[in-house]
Amino acid sequence: MKRSIVNEVRSGDQEGRCLSQYKREMELLQQEKMSHVEELRQIHADINAMETVIKQTEESMTRKLSNASRLHEDYRPLKAEVDLLRRQCLGLERLPDLHEEEGSPITPE
Repeated sequence: MKRSIVNEVRSGDQEGRCLSQYKREMELLQQEKMSHVEELRQIHADINAMETVIKQTEESMTRKLSNASRLHEDYRPLKAEVDLLRRQCLGLERLPDLHEEEGSPITPE
């Protein structure tokens, strides 16, 4: 009976040591989890920031292309008039269109 009691106490002590190790491992896992959670929060914040930058850039690009189109509409009659004056008054050839100029990013469309 005494031996059984001693064995149970020893087993209980061993279980207690194991329990302490398990709890410590659980704490380490919780810390690692929180580290990953914070990392995911930062990634999410970075994604949101990039989405904002992309949206702003798209809006800026649209504005710039719209402005370029508007300016081109103003430019065309002026160029036609200059080309007419060059031909009639000065006997010169027309100026190249914007898309014909060397290194121009403008397409004929």
